[in-house]
Amino acid sequence: MMPGAIALFTREPVDEIRENRGTGNWVASAERVRQYSFVVLVRNRHHPSSPSDVEHGTAFLVGRISATREVTETAANKYPRIFIAISEYALVDVADSWSKSQNPVWFTNLETLGIEETSLKFEPMPHEHGDAASGELVSKDNVLADMKRQIGLLFNVPGSAIEISIRL
Repeated sequence: MMPGAIALFTREPVDEIRENRGTGNWVASAERVRQYSFVVLVRNRHHPSSPSDVEHGTAFLVGRISATREVTETAANKYPRIFIAISEYALVDVADSWSKSQNPVWFTNLETLGIEETSLKFEPMPHEHGDAASGELVSKDNVLADMKRQIGLLFNVPGSAIEISIRL
């Protein structure tokens, strides 16, 4: 099974992503995003506030999705926007990763993007300075991500191949 990934065409600099502990504000279904393990950020150098760190269309960061939440801002068509929280991230440099789509949200997988999960060296996101409510949501999701990672190590499979079900 290929690890599911959401590729996002963005101008956001790495420091901003670290500071915010994720990326936003995207028009996407929060429910659908939660079904994916990874978010891959791809540089949009055509945006006026984009940094010149990597070439246009280059994947520069892979993050483990830990949570999503709706933000107050909506799209012009009134669709809700979401913030995608990241528990840990790996910096990458994969040229020509973008699909050439004009839609900045692409549901895909790591293999299609030219990224091998086993080669990623993840670092934890720095601790949050913000409010405790969103930190609580992220830390609950981190528990599940940590469990999946540990089970994956135990059985020598990627954490993204592990599914955990809770029946209430």
